[in-house]
Amino acid sequence: MLDEFKRQWRSGSVVIRLILINVAVFLALVATYLLMLIAAGSGPLAEAMRDFYVMQWLRSTADLHLLMSRPWTVITYMFTHTGVWHLFWNMLLLYFGGRLFEDLLGGRRLLGNYLLGGLSGFALYAVLSNLMPGLNGGAAGSAILGASAGVISVFVGIAAYQPHMLVNVIIIGPVKLMYVAAIFVLLDFVGIGSGDGVAHEAHIGGALYGLLAAQQLRRGNDWSLGFVNVLDKAFGFLRGKRGPRMRVEKSFSRAARKSDTDFNAAKKNKQAKVDAILDKISRSGYDSLSKEEKDFLFKAGNG
Repeated sequence: MLDEFKRQWRSGSVVIRLILINVAVFLALVATYLLMLIAAGSGPLAEAMRDFYVMQWLRSTADLHLLMSRPWTVITYMFTHTGVWHLFWNMLLLYFGGRLFEDLLGGRRLLGNYLLGGLSGFALYAVLSNLMPGLNGGAAGSAILGASAGVISVFVGIAAYQPHMLVNVIIIGPVKLMYVAAIFVLLDFVGIGSGDGVAHEAHIGGALYGLLAAQQLRRGNDWSLGFVNVLDKAFGFLRGKRGPRMRVEKSFSRAARKSDTDFNAAKKNKQAKVDAILDKISRSGYDSLSKEEKDFLFKAGNG
């Protein structure tokens, strides 16, 4: 099983890697819980031990004083699940929406959307929980966990970027992606204040980021990719110096000037092919693409 996990991690897309991280965290929590049961039995002590030693360090909270001592939880909460069905439905929606997102806009941008959507969802949850305690059945110190805010950010993001894309919905048939996304968001608005224990306001915060990021991307402002690039620079700085870089001398000639013209022409042709594929998706849906078209779109999005 570990070998298969490593193989999928090395060869998988960003969507697959995000799913693997969420599943791995869930399995680790289950394993820890089982060990606690063995060590302390099945009584209240086992539950208290599991909660104290594990969950409080992964889930996040709207209690600002407690949050200051565990700031990393604004990230870890969006990879943490305690229920099988909670995990299953989040990962199913992430795979469905993330596959479309990554093929069209690239894996790095997908990662940025997931993380910033999760952060935006947490921010709205924390603000509303402190301003209106009990809004969704919880107090200002209630806990939040799950990938829902990041997942809905990805789904709404691609729906806002390609609203007329057709997707096949079981029983119903082809439906425009924007209508599917609108139903998810509407259900969260209806769920606010229902006391069902679900952080609907966090879902809405994630959806809001996905919508705004898609609108800004169309205007040339790439929030998600810019965020990932900043993370790259930060982690590169934390890793320290990588040693001297190889210096490459450039020579310019008539042939080089000619290659610039060829490069621009190739770039224009590539964009024209991408636009044609996107038009086909809008008319007939993503599943109408051939394998070659999907591969081309994936490479274009990650190139």
